[in-house]
Amino acid sequence: MASDAFTFNYTGTINQVVIPPGTESIDVHLWGGAGGGGSSDAGGPGGTGAAGHYVTSSTITISSAQINTIMEIVVGGGGAGGSSGGGAPGGTNGKSKTGYSGGEGGNAGPNPYSGSGGGGGGATLVRIDGTDIAVAGGGGGGAGAGAGSNGTAGVNTNTATGNSPGTLGEDGKDHSGDGGGGGAGGGGVDGGTSGNAGSGDQGGTGGKSGSNNAAGGTEDNGSGVTPGGTGSAYYTSGVAVGGQPSSSGADGKAVVIFNSNARGSVKVGGVWKDINAAYYKVSGAWKRITAGYYKVGGVWKAIFALSTFTQTAAGFGDANGSSSSGGGGTGGGGCFIAGTMITMADGSQKAVELVDIGDEVAVGGKVFATGKFLINNLYEYKGIQVSGTHMVKEDGMWTRVENSTHGVSLGNEDAIVYVFGSENRRIIIDGTEFTDYFELSEQQELVNHGEQIFSNWQDHDRQIHDKNVNILNAR
Repeated sequence: MASDAFTFNYTGTINQVVIPPGTESIDVHLWGGAGGGGSSDAGGPGGTGAAGHYVTSSTITISSAQINTIMEIVVGGGGAGGSSGGGAPGGTNGKSKTGYSGGEGGNAGPNPYSGSGGGGGGATLVRIDGTDIAVAGGGGGGAGAGAGSNGTAGVNTNTATGNSPGTLGEDGKDHSGDGGGGGAGGGGVDGGTSGNAGSGDQGGTGGKSGSNNAAGGTEDNGSGVTPGGTGSAYYTSGVAVGGQPSSSGADGKAVVIFNSNARGSVKVGGVWKDINAAYYKVSGAWKRITAGYYKVGGVWKAIFALSTFTQTAAGFGDANGSSSSGGGGTGGGGCFIAGTMITMADGSQKAVELVDIGDEVAVGGKVFATGKFLINNLYEYKGIQVSGTHMVKEDGMWTRVENSTHGVSLGNEDAIVYVFGSENRRIIIDGTEFTDYFELSEQQELVNHGEQIFSNWQDHDRQIHDKNVNILNAR
């Protein structure tokens, strides 16, 4: 029995070959593309992406009906890492054969500052004559972080999507307020479901990996970012490793071994040499012979056959995954309900929803922006209804309302709230001092460094803007 091994790395194409005469079986070693890591918020990092799955199977029988049919080998790509900022897009999906790609990571909330989810990995697969023979699932994407908690890691196991096609990973859940996006699902026999976006300004949850078809062999879903099959002689360091926070997952790999009874040899100088190519001349031009046969007992037997692979981009890739089944994704941001009375610079009071650009408020000074948001984390603080993430000065220290002993949750129903930005970044309500609409990165700076942030918040904003530009340009 002669064996010929062929190795395939990710190229963004489908590898095709006509199964040559004499092929009796194949062995496969497959690694799916890994999930990308979710991105950070001021509170900490996003979750890591899940490793791509590993499948190995020996002596998969090739029937006579499968000889001279098309075999396809498709290597799944790794999902991209998430990014940070207001409305930051989720990591792009790891691609595979159309319908087997991972999903895109969920977007961060548009009310800055949060992290988006990582993309799901694409499946690696072998198909014969249009039928899946073996599939290694892609890893789930890690979730983006919020101010209140980190994003969780992509999940190595599978929960099957209910969408069609069922082999495509789901997109991570987007956040519509201020919080982390969900991780995307990986592609596979069953595409993985998405993670949830954060509830309020919390981190999201990681996406599920795609499932496998081990073709009668064994499968290993890996652990965390580490794939299975790392002890295989065919494994290459770094393949299918899950992405660290904000970083891409690694691409997959495929090794296919053709086991054949077709082999021709010739003795040269007393040593037998394999014949790996033969030619004949036709009208003065040499033509390659792709197969040779001889008749035994009235039956033609293959002497040798040639495996020639071609690549095509047709039928490869998906722009995104299927729709998210994840939850969460509303709330976050720091604001007040309509009717909350703001102390103005002249000592009068004005309802927050009526404060306009150019008004002068006590301590905060001139108003330069106004806004209205939908949240689901409303609290009561000493009779004032305010979002839980808003900053309040309490006993000379700044804290979030949700972390104060005076803060009482009013549930998670949606509520419309109002806020504004002022030159000195502060608001006085019934004698209590709050910040105005601080980005969450600024809130963390206030916790870390105290009131000096009020005098240099514009420099801080410029640093954040520069960071966001660098993140986007690196994508």
